[in-house]
Amino acid sequence: MKKITSLLAAAFLVFSVAGTNLAAAAEPNTIAVNGMAEQEVAPDMAYVDIGINVAADDAETARAEEAKIAQQIRRSLLGLAITDNDLKNTGYYLHQNYRIDRDGKRTPDKYMLNSSMQITVKDLDKLSQVIDNTVKAGATNISNITFALSSKNIVQRQLLAAAVENAREKAAVVANAGSRTLGSMLSADVNSVDGAAVVAYGANKLRSSAPMADEAATELAPGKIKLNARVQVVFALN
Repeated sequence: MKKITSLLAAAFLVFSVAGTNLAAAAEPNTIAVNGMAEQEVAPDMAYVDIGINVAADDAETARAEEAKIAQQIRRSLLGLAITDNDLKNTGYYLHQNYRIDRDGKRTPDKYMLNSSMQITVKDLDKLSQVIDNTVKAGATNISNITFALSSKNIVQRQLLAAAVENAREKAAVVANAGSRTLGSMLSADVNSVDGAAVVAYGANKLRSSAPMADEAATELAPGKIKLNARVQVVFALN
C-alpha cells in the first residue's frame, strides 16, 4: 500500500511539472519599454505671496494696524481683475517680543503681528501692477512669485498620450528587429512630472525711496514652464 501511494505521488508530481511547463509556454511573450514626452509652455497666470509685518505697543493696536493695511491692499487691487476669490489668507501670527538683559531678565517689548496672503493673478499683463500696488499699499515683503499654467491638465493629457505613442514606437522597432510584430498593450505605469518657475523677491528690492511719480514699474521675466510625462508600458509580442 505504501508503494502504491509513493507511485501515485510521483505521478502527480510529474503531471504538475508538465502542467506548469505548458502554462509557461502558453504565456505570451512581452516587451516593456519606457516612453517620454515633454513640452515647454509660457505661463499665463501667477501666485503672489505677500506679507504684512506690524509692531505696536499693545496687541489691539497691532491687530488694527494690520487690518488697516490689509484693507488698503484689497482696495489697491480694485480694477485689476482681482476678486475676493483670488485672495487667500495663508498665515496670521501675533506675539509679544521680550528684551533680555545681561542677567537674563526678560522685559516685555513690542507686540508683533505677521500675516501673509496669496494673490492669484490670472492676467500676467497685470502682474507688475499688482506687485507695485500691494507694496505701495503697505505690504512689507513678497516672499515669492510662482508662475503657472491654467490649462496644465489639458497639456498633461496630451503629453501622456504622446508618451505612450513614444513607447509604442520604441517597442515596434525592437519587435521588427527580432522578426516579431507588436501586439496589444497589456499594462502601463504612469509617472508624470511637471515644474513651475519661481521668482523670489525681498521687500527691500521692491520698495523704492524715490517719489512715486519717478518710480519704475516692476519688471518680471516668467520664462517657460517645462511639463513632461513618463510611462512604462508592457506590450505583447506576436
